[in-house]
This record gives sequence, C-alpha cells and structure tokens, in this order.
Amino acid sequence: MGRSTLLNTDTEDLKELLSNGKTYAVPPYQRDYSWKIGHWEDLWEDIRGLEGDDGDHYMGAIVLQSHDRKKFQIIDGQQRIATLSILVLACIAFLRDLRTRGIDAESNEHRATLLESAFIGAKDPVSLRVVSKLHLNASDDKFYQLNLSQHIPPAGSVRNLSDSEKLMWDCFQFFRAKLAEHFRANPDGGTIAEFINVIVSERLLFIIVRVQDELSAYSVFETLNARGLELTETDLLKNYLLSLADRLSKGQMAPLLDQWNRITDRVGSARLPVFLRHHLNSRRSYVRQKGLFKIIRDDVEDMPGVFALLRDLEVDAAWYQALGDHNDQFWLDYPGAREHVRVLNLFRITQYAPLVLAAKDRFNIQDVVEVLRYCAVVSFRFNGVSRRSAHSQEEVYNKASLAIRNGSATNLHDIRRLLAPIYISDEEFEADFATLALKANGQTGKRLRYILCQLEKQIDPKELNDEIPTSATIEHILPENPAESWNATFSNSDMERFLERLGNYTLLEKQLNNREAANRSFEQKLPIYRQSRFALSNGIQYEEWSPAAIQERQSVMARCAKTVWKLDIPMS
Repeated sequence: MGRSTLLNTDTEDLKELLSNGKTYAVPPYQRDYSWKIGHWEDLWEDIRGLEGDDGDHYMGAIVLQSHDRKKFQIIDGQQRIATLSILVLACIAFLRDLRTRGIDAESNEHRATLLESAFIGAKDPVSLRVVSKLHLNASDDKFYQLNLSQHIPPAGSVRNLSDSEKLMWDCFQFFRAKLAEHFRANPDGGTIAEFINVIVSERLLFIIVRVQDELSAYSVFETLNARGLELTETDLLKNYLLSLADRLSKGQMAPLLDQWNRITDRVGSARLPVFLRHHLNSRRSYVRQKGLFKIIRDDVEDMPGVFALLRDLEVDAAWYQALGDHNDQFWLDYPGAREHVRVLNLFRITQYAPLVLAAKDRFNIQDVVEVLRYCAVVSFRFNGVSRRSAHSQEEVYNKASLAIRNGSATNLHDIRRLLAPIYISDEEFEADFATLALKANGQTGKRLRYILCQLEKQIDPKELNDEIPTSATIEHILPENPAESWNATFSNSDMERFLERLGNYTLLEKQLNNREAANRSFEQKLPIYRQSRFALSNGIQYEEWSPAAIQERQSVMARCAKTVWKLDIPMS
C-alpha cells in the first residue's frame, strides 16, 4: 500500500466536519453510546473555559473510513460526535422553548432551524422530518433519529429505555439544564445561537484521520495509541470481522454479536488482543502483537471465515479464562491441574498459553494436566528464578504448539523434548537459586511462601498438604530490625545484602513468630526454632548466623530445589 493511500489527516472544527453535505455512520456492530455524567461535565467545563479566552480546545483524533468524500464510517470518535450532536439538539430545544414562551418567537425559531440544518440535518420536504447527518449503531440509531432528532420525548416511562438510550436521554437533559442555568440571566436567542455557532462549532478542534480500509485504520490505531491517544483495539478487530457480515439481516447478525460478547465477557475487552495472539500462536507460525490485525485480515476474508474463527475463539476463551484463575470451577474436570495453574498465576506467567490451547485439542485429560505441570516447572525455572527473556520462550511454545497440531508431537516425551530449549539446566538453575533474593511482602511475599513450602514438602513430605498451611508464617532469621547484638556478625552492608536472601528465611508457626522469635538474637531464636514442626526451622544446626551461614543454607536449598522443580528432558 502506498503512502498516499494509507491515510490523510486534517485539523477541523465541528462546522467543517459537518459541512458540505457530509454524513457519518457508526457501523451497526460498534459499541453502544456509553458516555456518562463525568464525560458530559468535563466537556461542558471545557466549552465554558473557551468563553473566557481566545484559544481553542483540541478534542483528540477522530478516525474515519471512506471511499468517497461525502460518506464516512466512524472508526473511532463516535462518543464525542454523538455527544456534541446531542448538545446542539439541547440548544435547539432551548431556543424553541423561548419561542413557546413568546420571547422573540420568530427569530428564535429561525435560529433553531438554521442550527438544525447546519449541524443535525435538513428537513425532508415531503415528510418534514429531519434527515440526519449522523447515524448511530444498530441499537442506538432508532432512538436518536425518532426521538432526539425530531424533539419527541420517549413514550412511557424512561425506565423502559435501554441502557444506552437512557444515557442519550440523560445527556440531552443534562445539557438542557446546563444551558438554562447558563443563560438564565440573559435568555437572548442571538447569544445562545452564537454559543453553538462560534464557540462549540469553531473552537473545538479535531484531528481528522481519513483511511480507506481497516488495515489503514489499524495502523493509525497503533500510531495514535503510542502517542497516548485512546483508541480501542478490540473494537477495531470486532468492526472488521463483523463488517464482513454487513449484508446479514438484523436477525442473522444478532447471534454473531452474542457470540462476540460471550468471548469478550470471558476474557475481557482489554485482554482480548493478547488472547487472540495466544489463540493464533497455538495454530500458526509465531505472531507478534504488531502484526495481529493484518494476519486476521489476510486469514478471514468472508463469512465462513468469520464463523470458523468465532467458533474456535469461543472454545479457547473458556480455557483462557480458566488459565487466569486457578479457582475456576473449570478445573474440577482436570484433577491436579489447579495447583499447576496456581503456580503460573502466582508468577503471572502467560507465555505458555498457546501450548495448552493446542494440547487440549489433541491430548487426553491426564496428559493435559501433565503439560500444565511441565509449563509450571519450566516457567518457575525460566521466569521465576533464572529470569530469562520471555521472547525466546514464546517462540518455543509456538513451535511446540504447531508440532502438536501437525502431528509431529503426539506424546509427553515429545513435549518435553520440544521444551528443552527453555528448560534451564540443573547447573544454571542451582546457581541462580543460590543467589535468589525476594521481599517478604506483597506479590513476591506470596511467591516466597510458595517456594519455602515446596522445599518443606521435599524435606519432610508428611508435614504439608498441597495447600500452604495457614499456620505458616515467613520468619527472617536475621531480623528486619536487628538489635545491636547482630552487629558482631553482620556489617551494615551485609545486612542489606543478606536480609532478603532466600537462605535467611524460614517457616514458623504464628504463635512462635509473633510472641517469641521477634527480633531476638540468633542464640535466643534457636530454641524457638526447635519447637517448630517445620523441618526448615527445626533442622537449623548453625551455631552462629552470619553471611556465610546464609549462603551455605541457601546453597543447600538450591540443591534441593533442582529436585523439586524438575523434568526428565530427553537428550536431543
């Protein structure tokens, strides 16, 4: 695509935007009107601020798609354009209220008609109805055209309106009240018309971005988002997929919209692009986030493609949702999986998702659980302890996923072989573990607790169940606030270096930690540790606690760790 056809941009005010017979439509499958009172108040204050100076106010970017110079689809900006149109409608209604009250009736009706023609739409000479310059989506347009544009209040109770219709009606009422308050002292029609015709229409400026197709729109989205302007990636993906269905009837479109909403409800709109990339990486060569939209556009060109993609996405969305929550009831059907997912959640690891999404389509339940275990072990070594780059990790998971799909990986032995490039060797893992330092609070505190409990289970398996016992607390052997007696074995720099080293932590019952251990000397703590049921504590045999003792104890822990988090990786 040449540069000249990608996009063109202009800075325009509302008057230029709506002039020369241009019309705008929100695609029928875009989201409903959603601005609320906070947005309306911010807009009103911005406009009020323009009355006191000669400056302009920038309203951000509006992205339009069109193949001609008159008719445009709104890719991004519908909330702003719809709200400003409702503000103009409120002003027109206010002028007609003045006419009804006999205040300069003929002139105010003329002003209202001119504003209506300039910003809302001209009246059809046959029906005498306003033919609107703006059409909203399938849910909102009927109310906008038949009620707001024609100045007809909703029939019956406002409670019968849909959520978005009620928001539009509340927006109209909000601006009517603001205008009445603002012009109460001087209800002059000329001043009111000038408020819209000059301040609102000429001094609110937009960056107008016109594109020719969805791929151009996506490129614009990436550029503007990088500059801090808010566009919705999920909406753009949805717009493209459902634009292929624009010839369907409303009844045929509804199931597609329902399916899309089920998918986004499961994974969340904000997370949907990441989920979509994981979905694709479980089925095709490695996809980066930046190339996501182009791949979808190239792969999905017709309605059968849309149906197939949404069908597969809906299945994978249920898995993706469960992979993000180890307490999900989904895992009741996969005995043993919950603990592995808990570990992956604890370390906030998601790169493995494509492998599981592929495995669930080819392997039995027990093998899928075992694949999850592999992912947890590999991730703990790779991300949790050795902290290697996630980029190479994603590519390995992608290759393993494709091997499952094409039939070259049919069993667990094959999976372990494919994961070998990101399985940190025992030697590297032991060395990295021997220097590991973690804070004892927040998310890292939870990870520390998990590590200590896994080591405890390895040392004394009968002591702990799979769940971390509530009686276990994390004890600093060298205290966080050591008494002066600790200065004999730790310099100030040693205290900073070794306080959060793994070797300085142990598990201790709450009653022993809170009442007795506290900040005492090591000699005073030892008898307390020997009362503990945890082997990590009652097994401490050092006569003196020093940097050397911490390092030695952590080295012992590291040798134990490589047996706790271990896979039998085949030789290549």
